[in-house]
Amino acid sequence: MGSQFRATHDLWAGDPAFRDLLARLRVGCPEFAGWWEAHDVSGVAAGRKSLIHPKKGRLKLQYTSFQANDDPALKLVIYTPV
Repeated sequence: MGSQFRATHDLWAGDPAFRDLLARLRVGCPEFAGWWEAHDVSGVAAGRKSLIHPKKGRLKLQYTSFQANDDPALKLVIYTPV
């Protein structure tokens, strides 16, 4: 997860809201701090995720992401249940 977040860093590095988000994640999530310091970069386009929804419980999802060629800041991610 951290490697995918880092892959988008260059797009938003100058944005004050992004810098604020980084600061809050570093303070509030010890795992994030480790991911961020590892400097791993990944452009994963597809995979599976498992999330815990407060009412539905564990959700298993498959995702695929598409990068817009005209705008590197624009990405479409589609999630489907497994």
